[in-house]
Amino acid sequence: MATETGAEQAAPRRSGRPSLEEAERLTDRVLDAATRLFMEQGFGATSVEAIAAAAGISKRTFYSRYPGKPQVFEAVILRYVRRYVRPAEDVAPADLPLEERLYRVATQLLGWILEPDVIALYRLTIAEVARFPELARSVADFAIADAVQALEGVFAAAGSAEDAHFVAEQFMQAVAAFPFFGAVQGRETPGLDAAKEERVRRAIALFLRGWQPGR
Repeated sequence: MATETGAEQAAPRRSGRPSLEEAERLTDRVLDAATRLFMEQGFGATSVEAIAAAAGISKRTFYSRYPGKPQVFEAVILRYVRRYVRPAEDVAPADLPLEERLYRVATQLLGWILEPDVIALYRLTIAEVARFPELARSVADFAIADAVQALEGVFAAAGSAEDAHFVAEQFMQAVAAFPFFGAVQGRETPGLDAAKEERVRRAIALFLRGWQPGR
């Protein structure tokens, strides 16, 4: 029979279900432990047992929250998305000029995807994609899709509702692909700096010269 460990042993037993705050703290412990182990050991070498032990819980408690390891990885990615990706309206109000709205959304996106932990997680998905293709799908579904959606709203408001999704995808490639993959490959340092911000402005100007709503 599985036994509780670590922090679970230290906490006094109470009847009834844990409070929402306690449940959130436990979730953070599990995801913190999983993130660290995935980055240190890789996805394939990290076991459910190791995640549970690092989080100070039993396997029974782990499985009461997540069906398995892929679902924990998805939760890790989703937590990063929720922390860093915000609706375009929060980052760039609709009353700003289009170029400034795009700049604000793009730099907010780059500030997130150039975080060292995000780069490390992406490297992990590439290293494991042949054995665990669901990892790459998690990154695309949660991270890329949310970023495209934020940009899609900006382009739709500018008068390109019909092809807003396609335009948003192309815009992401224009402003984010080079610095992101440069950081992933170790050719550029992580993080957003003045040089990268200037490159964003130049990419936006070039993009807008070639794109016009309704064309």
